[in-house]
Amino acid sequence: MNSQTSKTELAQSLRPRHITMISLGGVIGAGLFIGSSGAILTAGPSVLISYFLSGLIVFLVNIMLRDIALHAPGHGSFISQICHALGPLPGFVAGWVYWVVWVTTLGVEVIASASLLAPYVPLPYAVIEIAILGVMTAINLLSVKNYGECEYWFALIKVIAICIFVALGIGLLGTSSVPVKDNVLGHGGFMPLGAFAFLAAVPTVLFSMTGSEIATIAALESDSPDRNIARVTRTVALRLLVFYLSSISLILCLIPWSDAVRGVSPFLMTLQHFHVPYASTVMTVVILSATLSTLNSGLYATSRVVYEMARRGDAPRALQVMSPKAHLPRRAVLASSAVALIVSATAVLSPGIVFAFLVATTGAFIMFYNIMIVCARLRLYQTGAWKGWLAIFLLAAVLLSMLLVPETRHELAVGTAALVLITLGGWIKLSRTHVAAGAGE
Repeated sequence: MNSQTSKTELAQSLRPRHITMISLGGVIGAGLFIGSSGAILTAGPSVLISYFLSGLIVFLVNIMLRDIALHAPGHGSFISQICHALGPLPGFVAGWVYWVVWVTTLGVEVIASASLLAPYVPLPYAVIEIAILGVMTAINLLSVKNYGECEYWFALIKVIAICIFVALGIGLLGTSSVPVKDNVLGHGGFMPLGAFAFLAAVPTVLFSMTGSEIATIAALESDSPDRNIARVTRTVALRLLVFYLSSISLILCLIPWSDAVRGVSPFLMTLQHFHVPYASTVMTVVILSATLSTLNSGLYATSRVVYEMARRGDAPRALQVMSPKAHLPRRAVLASSAVALIVSATAVLSPGIVFAFLVATTGAFIMFYNIMIVCARLRLYQTGAWKGWLAIFLLAAVLLSMLLVPETRHELAVGTAALVLITLGGWIKLSRTHVAAGAGE
């Protein structure tokens, strides 16, 4: 490797322990601790089927990520591999779709973090938001190792919290006279909201698990990318399924599912139901760590993806500048952070139009790039293709379930319209590039 090449390559300072916790931290977020209440109210006890199906989809997509990483070496993140396998236009659209999903998520998480801290910090709400985003940006600007260490501890807090909750829940079942059968089946049976209500809850559950792909991006900055990608994609979905299914099963056993309140953590409700001391304070800390973890990883992922896109010419060329000493795309980090701040500002300035539009697009966008991952794998590697077709079938079932619910039906329509606009923009951009290249010959 010559010195010029080394100056333009990302650092390789993340260790296997970082990659493992990043893979867990990227998907165990507020969607589990708070968003699960909405899924429970949508499906009742049959939400367990929703979690199982969603975990299966995440597992299959992770297998697809592993396969395309191992069969398209040297092509960067999965976005670049989609470009390599399916062509420049799908790569362009997938890159911008993924970036929009995550900068929107960053804006939402900034708002959530500020809301958690506002009762304890005597500063204006906007100042708290800027401070939170500023700290997370600074972490990502210093070095990739700093990002890895912070994410390691953020993720560890979440994993420990779930383990303690599961242990405590099992203990309560063993020592308390909990009416498990009545809690689970005494409020309308296992499927109180209809035989297919679990399908309606799948989008909510699946979106709460989104983020496992971040580990494959982070693995590119480790000393053994292929080995680390293979390891985390083989195990992370199974571990998540255990975390999600065990904790949600205990919640359903310990309290009536109908007691859940949309937007309120069912974990906290369960702990308060049994008068566990300091439950509110502890859950606030855990949920705050979850939102900060998502901010940390989201900034990392968006900066690396937009950096790769800039190198291909799919994003402004200025964003491909690499810090030669730290091996960091600092302009890409700053750009992603700035847009995330703008997104959070639209929640105040234009909550019913711009912010609502961005949030509404994320469901369809997540489905799109997951389908692109599977299609890239099927194009690159045919052995064991049944896994890819099973993933396509399940993802299609999720799209169908989104059509069944008015709210997600609207999100699907908005997301599809946005996809058409991005695709049109990509087609125009690539056409102009092709014409310019032809004129230069």
